[in-house]
Amino acid sequence: MQDIVGINEIADMAGVTRQAVTNWRSRTADFPQPIADLASGPVFRRAQIRAWLLRNNRKLGDLNDSLGFYPRLRSYRNDDDALAACINNVADELEASATSDQKPGMLLGKIQSGKTRAFVGVIAAAFDKGFDLALVLTKGTKSLSAQTVSRLGADFSEFIEEDELLVLDIMHLPGKLTRAELRRKIVIVAKKQVKNLERLIEFIDKQEGLQKRKVLLVDDEADLASIRFVKERDKDALAQGTIAEQMDKIRGMSREVAFLQVTATPYSLYLQPEDYDDSALAECVFKPKRPAFTELLPIHGGYVGGDDYFGSFDDDDPRNFLMYEVAESEQDALRKPDQRRISPVHILNNANTTGLVRSVVTFIVASSTRQEQQRRLGEKAKKFSMVIHNDIQRKAHQWQNDVIDWIFEALKQSAEKAPNELRPLFNAAYDDLKRSVSAHGDYMPPRDDCFDMFVDALISEDVVVEKVNSDAEVMNLLDEKSELKLRTPYNIFVGGNILDRGITIPNLIAFYYGRNPKTMQADTVLQHSRMYGNRDRSDLAVTRLYTSRRVYDRLYAINSFENSLRGAFESGAHDQGVVFLQTDDSSGRRRKSNERIKVRPCAPNKVLLSNLVSVSPGAMLLPSDFQTKAGSRMASIQAKLDKIIKQEWRDTGDFVEVSRDTAFEIIDEIAKSMEFDAVDFEWDAMRGLIDYYADKEDDDTILLIAETGRALDREKSGDKSGRSILGTVLREKVLNIPRSKPALVLLQQLGGRERGWTAHPFWWPILAPPTDSEPCVFATKVAS
Repeated sequence: MQDIVGINEIADMAGVTRQAVTNWRSRTADFPQPIADLASGPVFRRAQIRAWLLRNNRKLGDLNDSLGFYPRLRSYRNDDDALAACINNVADELEASATSDQKPGMLLGKIQSGKTRAFVGVIAAAFDKGFDLALVLTKGTKSLSAQTVSRLGADFSEFIEEDELLVLDIMHLPGKLTRAELRRKIVIVAKKQVKNLERLIEFIDKQEGLQKRKVLLVDDEADLASIRFVKERDKDALAQGTIAEQMDKIRGMSREVAFLQVTATPYSLYLQPEDYDDSALAECVFKPKRPAFTELLPIHGGYVGGDDYFGSFDDDDPRNFLMYEVAESEQDALRKPDQRRISPVHILNNANTTGLVRSVVTFIVASSTRQEQQRRLGEKAKKFSMVIHNDIQRKAHQWQNDVIDWIFEALKQSAEKAPNELRPLFNAAYDDLKRSVSAHGDYMPPRDDCFDMFVDALISEDVVVEKVNSDAEVMNLLDEKSELKLRTPYNIFVGGNILDRGITIPNLIAFYYGRNPKTMQADTVLQHSRMYGNRDRSDLAVTRLYTSRRVYDRLYAINSFENSLRGAFESGAHDQGVVFLQTDDSSGRRRKSNERIKVRPCAPNKVLLSNLVSVSPGAMLLPSDFQTKAGSRMASIQAKLDKIIKQEWRDTGDFVEVSRDTAFEIIDEIAKSMEFDAVDFEWDAMRGLIDYYADKEDDDTILLIAETGRALDREKSGDKSGRSILGTVLREKVLNIPRSKPALVLLQQLGGRERGWTAHPFWWPILAPPTDSEPCVFATKVAS
């Protein structure tokens, strides 16, 4: 019987799966006929099979190309050409490049942009190239791990059913794998925790047949502490940690290991803990630590991200209405119990709950509006979600839960007994939504119809509020896809943990965000941006972000920072590096007026993302959301500026050269004329950037252009990009005509109460970097 082989033996001879042999039998006419059909399956003569394999070697390669894991997965998922090209490029690079935990391959996407879909495709394509085992490391939460396992199981369902592939959760492993299971491709999901990896190492070690395989390790949501380094307590330095040592063990147990990091922030490329060399410190320019290769994930047309929330738009763009400003005093009042500030009495009309009440009412009206739009189009009405995340401190959670309970009890009582009492709250929400819905060209139901739907939702108890403050609670709320389950048309999720879990929240159209730490980390902030992702633009037209001006400004700064780095990366300009600067103010003394500000390099891993200013070619730095001072003090400031800003410089349409000392004198006087309610403008950043650009070119002059007669209303002055403030003609000159020097744009704005300003005219400064400069990050405060 030694000359007789079955399907399993043929698979072993050819180094393929049992399903591949079955496919060969059905798709190739000259495959040898079985000599018998036994209970265990057909059997063949070994010599005939060996001869057939040798004879068809080249043809089998072509056949396997069409029968491979990724071609079939692509067909099932309907991946577009751009995504397929990205996936195949990564797989080719993993096969060709020498990757390691110290020099991984990098897949760079955006938050909620389909990174999981992409790396699942990479795993399939890697299996086609001879990889046998894929290890997927996720963030350390049960919910995210469960979501990853569910996603892999769904995408690979055809292969699992055909016994070609296994998906295993490290915490729910089967017993000893059988010989048939070991012939399959295997994917194991583990959390980035020491115990998880110990369990993984033990499993591989004890499973005869799993050792010495070709392994792909996928580090999902890669960040500084992912695989390589951990920060030691009471030490500033980052050292190779236990997880890295465990990776060494896995490498030793494997024939070959390829490493792929998947991340949403290019900042991680600059946060490698190797010492920066002297040349970088001398030049202020830091280049990203190069991975073995980097592939950019294409962004699909339906993606909604930071540029939608923090961009500059025309007046009739629905994205202008995304932000609703909440008073900091309100969000502070929600942080600790104090019934002197918030109590059940008059809860709907309390100044410390105005934004929260508005967010809940608007969410219900927005959901009803979208559902009515969908019914009119003959579509199935969707269920929608809202997230309320004000704090991570557990002591604040119960207080917030109490306040929300009081709000809903008051809304329900009014809806049942005196619905017209809710008219003012409803009308404010309806009018707000009507502006953005109309701007998008969508149908807005009549006011009374919307009101009836709003009241009915409250009376019928269709609004479900889920409170989530533990990992166990999150797990109980997941559906079969391991996403948050939407039980009713109106689903509100409240809690401190919900955003840190990295799970998908379907149809999110309202986000009340009050978290305001002293320092914000980019990966944390991006992880919290659950409103990003593949969103229907009609959903976006009714979406709102409720937060304070201070938090919004921080989110805006981080988005600008990310865009600066990503833009440099996508254009290839990152080869020039990115400038990281800080003020040299170690003495702590106050700077004298018109004193030259000194700047020095700032190591990227010292940057606090809540205290930075970033500029790049095509972007500008300017104060916004300010009021001008009044009275004789303002008159004195403007009189001095009238003398410094010469008449012959004004309204010429051309740049003039001025010394940087003159520029500093102008900026210092303008700074005295403005006051800010929430977030002060970083004047030192404007001065420091001018100094940097001037020193770099060894030229003590910069360009200046001044225009008068501007009449912008204060309510339209919040455009932090400055693009709408410049106007079309000046914007073209400042941003699109090549310059090797920075440009200081001065716009004289008419004052007046009718425009929302104080009575005096004032000068508005805008700094535009040289058009050929590197992205520049100015740290106004750094980590010690």
